[in-house]
Amino acid sequence: MPRSPRRGLLRSVLCAGLLAVSGSTLASCASGGGGTSPAAAAAVPSLGPGQSAVVTYCNGQRARITEPERLDGPAPAAIYVHGGSWVSGNYDTGGFLIDEIGPALERAGFVVASVDYRLGPAAPWPDQIIDVKCAVRYLRANAKALHVDPGAIAAWGQSAGGHLVSLLATAGPQAGWDTGAYPGVSSAIDAVVDMAGPSDLLTLGNAGDSGVVQDSFISLLGNVAPSRLGLALQDASPVTYVAPGDPPFLIFQADNDEIVYPRQSQDLTWDLAAAGVPVTLVVVHGGGHELDQPGGSPDPAQITSMVVAFLVKTLHVHPSH
Repeated sequence: MPRSPRRGLLRSVLCAGLLAVSGSTLASCASGGGGTSPAAAAAVPSLGPGQSAVVTYCNGQRARITEPERLDGPAPAAIYVHGGSWVSGNYDTGGFLIDEIGPALERAGFVVASVDYRLGPAAPWPDQIIDVKCAVRYLRANAKALHVDPGAIAAWGQSAGGHLVSLLATAGPQAGWDTGAYPGVSSAIDAVVDMAGPSDLLTLGNAGDSGVVQDSFISLLGNVAPSRLGLALQDASPVTYVAPGDPPFLIFQADNDEIVYPRQSQDLTWDLAAAGVPVTLVVVHGGGHELDQPGGSPDPAQITSMVVAFLVKTLHVHPSH
């Protein structure tokens, strides 16, 4: 059950504007999609070192999977979840967040999976988190074929993607979102990088740029009664589920972000620390919502290095990778 309601207006907002699409990947390797039984399980590609393929993993959603440059046995995996206010974007959007961080993780020995999820408002909440959780189960269920260490799976995402990966880390099966293909397989992750993701949908605010997309999340909820809106937003907020034993967090937040205000990351950091969860908050001075404004500090190259170092250390990646 959610915690008691937090302060603030009943508004939700996330990630205004899409980032550029980076380009296509290697050949598609699967068809079909997820479902409600093992019979609906998606096909699995056969990949060698450095090779990439696009699969349809669950519920008709695609993922680009890239093997590390070297394969010396089971490798840790990192899942990228794009932003776009839950209503736009795909596995190739995000600028340096995927174009630089993804290849850097591959060089460091990670299997990288960049995933789509069903977009609103056509797809209602909680389809988005159901898909992302199914992506984790897909990797874990097919760990041997994909050269994945099932005990070393991380996720990173920005804005709407940051919200979703934070829910991956905090909301367990009791939330009711582990439905569909690969029943009985865990969707738990072992580390998370949240980049300007909303943590409390009750307190996002409704002023300035944040108001531009203030109905983005509420539009996913459909015809929710006004008296139930607060509970619905609370149910979808990562802070609702924070508890001892959650995986380590690395959080990035720009001090000039006017779409997801810094208080969102500060509150999540406070709640995680209070629960005894390892957490580091990195304030990006002048980086903007996408963390890439010229003059921002740390800059995208430094952020990339910090993400890789955190995941390598947290998942105990062997130096030979």
